[in-house]
Amino acid sequence: MASDLTGIDERETIAAARASAGGPTRILLACMPKSGSTFLFDLICTLPDFTRGRFLPPPMGRREPELDETCLQQLGRGSCAAQLHIRNTERTTGLYRKYRLKPVVLVRSLPDVVVSLRDHIRRESPVFQMFYADVRQATFDDATLEAMIIRLGAPWYVNFYMGWRAAPDALLISYEELIADPQGVLRQIVDFAGAVVDDHAIARAVAEVQRRGESRLNVGAAGRGAKLRPELLRELVALFDFYPEAAEDPYVKGVRAQAAAALEGRSAPPLGKVALRPANSEPPVAVRPRSKFRPAAATRRYGYQITLIAVGLLYWIWPEDLIPDDKWYGRVDDAVFLTLMAFLAGRVSKRTPGLRDLPNYISRALGRTFRPNR
Repeated sequence: MASDLTGIDERETIAAARASAGGPTRILLACMPKSGSTFLFDLICTLPDFTRGRFLPPPMGRREPELDETCLQQLGRGSCAAQLHIRNTERTTGLYRKYRLKPVVLVRSLPDVVVSLRDHIRRESPVFQMFYADVRQATFDDATLEAMIIRLGAPWYVNFYMGWRAAPDALLISYEELIADPQGVLRQIVDFAGAVVDDHAIARAVAEVQRRGESRLNVGAAGRGAKLRPELLRELVALFDFYPEAAEDPYVKGVRAQAAAALEGRSAPPLGKVALRPANSEPPVAVRPRSKFRPAAATRRYGYQITLIAVGLLYWIWPEDLIPDDKWYGRVDDAVFLTLMAFLAGRVSKRTPGLRDLPNYISRALGRTFRPNR
C-alpha cells in the first residue's frame, strides 16, 4: 500500500519502524543552516565505528536537498551519519523510517541565525537554498541585509522547524545546548540512536574535534541576535503567530522570550532545551483502514505482474511450445518458464517506468538478484 504523496510502500515503512533492534546505527542530522551542525556532525563521525554516510547526491548550489532512495539502498552495513539542511516532508518521513534513519534535528534561535547568516553571506558565500542572493546583496549594509534575511529566509526556517516539530520520532537539539555541553548532547544523541558507545569514547571524540578546531562555529556564542533592530525582531517573531498550535512549544516560547528581552533592553535568556518528547519515545505506527477492493484499480496497479503470470500460463497450455506437451517430459519447460515468469513478477515494482522500459528493468532486476555481496 503506497501513499500517493510519498510513493513509499507503507507495509515496508511499518515493518522498518517496528524493527527496533539489530542492524547499523544511521543518524540523519537535519539541521538549520548556521546552527553549529558541522561541529555536531564531526562529533558524531569521530565516534568509534561511525562514518560519513551519503543519503543523497552531492547538493549543487541552490538545490533543495531531499533524501535519495538509490543512495539509501547502497548504504553499507556500518554505522554512519549524514548532515543535511533538509526539511521534513511526507516522503522524507517515509524514507527515514523505511531505512531506519534516526532523525536528530538541530535548531538555533532565529535572531541569532539572522546575524550568523548575514556574516556568512559576506565572508563565505551568498549561495544557499533558503532564498536567492548573490555578491550584490553581500554589499548591503547591516540593516538592509538583515531585513532581507528575515523577509526572504526566515520563513524557510519556520517551515523547517514546524515540519520537524510534527515528527514524533525525531530528537530536537538546540545550538545553545550543544555549545554549553557538547559531551552531554552527544551522549543524548547516542542513546537516542541506540548506539553502544561508552562515556570515555564520547569524551575522546569531543576532545579530538575541539583540538582539531576544523569545525565552523562562527563566533560560537548565543545571544547575538539581540542587537537586531526592534522592528525586525517584531517582524521575525510574528512569523510564529500563524501557528497558534505551537504557542506553548519550548522553542517558540524561547525565541519569543529572547526577542522580548532584547526589546526591553534586558539580557536575553538562554534558549534552553527544545525537546518535545522523551528521547526514547517509539514512533507511532499508523495503519490505514483497509479499502474496498476495486478490480480496475488492482489491474492498473499490478498490471505488470498480471501480464507476466498470464504469459507463463499461456505458455503452459500451449501444446506446441519449445518441448511439445505430448512428450513424457513435455511439461519440464512449461514449469521452468512459468516459474521464471512468477519470479520476475515478484521482482517487478509497481513503480516500473513503462512497458517500453520493461525489458531493461527485468535485466536490471536479474542483475541485482545475482550480484555477489560486496
